[in-house]
Amino acid sequence: MSAGGKSLLSAIFSSASLGSALSVVGLPATITVGGVGGGFALASSGLIIASKKLDSKIKKHQEIVTPAIAKRDTVDRLLSKALSKNQISDGEFQMIMTEYSQYNVLKDAVRAKLTRQSSRPDVEKIKKDLRVDIEADYRKKINAITAGLN
Repeated sequence: MSAGGKSLLSAIFSSASLGSALSVVGLPATITVGGVGGGFALASSGLIIASKKLDSKIKKHQEIVTPAIAKRDTVDRLLSKALSKNQISDGEFQMIMTEYSQYNVLKDAVRAKLTRQSSRPDVEKIKKDLRVDIEADYRKKINAITAGLN
């Protein structure tokens, strides 16, 4: 039943209880029916407000999470492409670094929304950490390839 239907039902109960209240015998029934109608009206109003708040939160969450997932997928695709060739150009490396830092910014924004903290990531620190991690991975791979050639 929609909110408008519940409100109409509440109005009908209220008018019926007013008519019954005019007789002494109908007074106890009037109070009960009026209370039920008022309860429906309050419950309906509360549920409408809660539904709107939840819809708003879901929409905000999707607006933040969807771009973060897309950036993660882009980083995965670029890394897979670079690893399949066993080499990476400087341009590809810079593109991966840029996409990864953007992903981290979006990921931190999601975390900040969940914990209600302000989202101010240190982009330079993220770039530096990422560069160190990727360089270490490539050094391991280069050492493994050169060890395999020997």
